[in-house]
Amino acid sequence: MGLVRYALYRAYEADRIEAGNSMMALLAGAQLASHLLRLTEGSDRLLPEVFPHVPHIRRFNLTSEAANEILLSADAHLGAMGVPYALAIHEDYLTSALALLERGSLVTRGTAASSRLANQHAQIAGATHGSFDPNSLAQLNTLRLMRNCLIHAGGRASSGLVSDVSTWSATTETSWTKLAKRSPRTLVEGDVVEFGHGEMILALAITKVLDRQVNEMLQNALPREIWADMVVEELRDVNGASLRAPDSVRKLRGIARHHYSPLGLDESELRAALARVSVRGLGASEEGHP
Repeated sequence: MGLVRYALYRAYEADRIEAGNSMMALLAGAQLASHLLRLTEGSDRLLPEVFPHVPHIRRFNLTSEAANEILLSADAHLGAMGVPYALAIHEDYLTSALALLERGSLVTRGTAASSRLANQHAQIAGATHGSFDPNSLAQLNTLRLMRNCLIHAGGRASSGLVSDVSTWSATTETSWTKLAKRSPRTLVEGDVVEFGHGEMILALAITKVLDRQVNEMLQNALPREIWADMVVEELRDVNGASLRAPDSVRKLRGIARHHYSPLGLDESELRAALARVSVRGLGASEEGHP
C-alpha cells in the first residue's frame, strides 16, 4: 500500500528528515573537529587563541588535547539528546493522527490532547482495527523507557526498563543489535543507560516504520469524505480564492493525484468536497481541523 502524503504527513516527514540530518551533522562535525585538532596536538595554547574567528569558541576555552577528549565522547551526549528529540517528533505525529481520528468520530473528542506516547499506538490501532509490527513497537517502547530513565532516574536503569527488555523476543533483540551494535538486555536495575549513534539511528528507523504504518491505518479507517475534504483544504490553505476559480476542480485533481493517489479519489468526490467546504465558508477554519 502506498502512502497518502497529506499536508500534515508531509510536514512530519520534513521534520523527521531535518532532525536526522541535523543529528548526523553534529556527530560528523564533532569527528571533523577532532580530526582538525590533531594538527595542534601538544600545544599549550587555548582554542580561542588558535581559532579566534570561530563563533562561541570562548565557551570552549580548553587546550586542543582536552577539547579532543570531549569531542571523542560526543557520541554519547548526542545520543542522549537525539533519541528524546526523535521520540518527540514521533509523538507529535501520533497526536495529529489521533486528531484526524477524532474528526472521523473514531475516537472520543479530547483523545489527541490527552494522549501520551505510552498509549498512543494502542489508541490508534484500536480505533482503526489495525496492528503495528510487534518488533518495532517493542523497540519503541524500550526507547521510551530508556528516555524516561534519562530524564527521571538520573540516567539509571529502572525496574520497568529491566522488566521490559526481559520480555523481548529473539527477533526483537537481533534487529536492535543490528542497528545499535549493543543491547540493553544485559541491564540490571541501577546500571547506567547508555545512548549513542546506534540508538539515534534506531530511533529514527523505528519511528519511520511505525509512522508509515499509522498512515496505512488512517487510509483504511477514515471516511473518504474526510480525505476529499482534506484535498480541498490544501488548495484553500494555499489560496482560498482558487476554490472559486473555474479551474478549481482541475487543481483538486492534481493535488489528489500527486499526494493522495493510493485513495483513488474521483472527480465526483472532489466536487462534493468542494461544495461542502464552500458551504462552511472559505475563510472559516473548520471545527476539528487538526
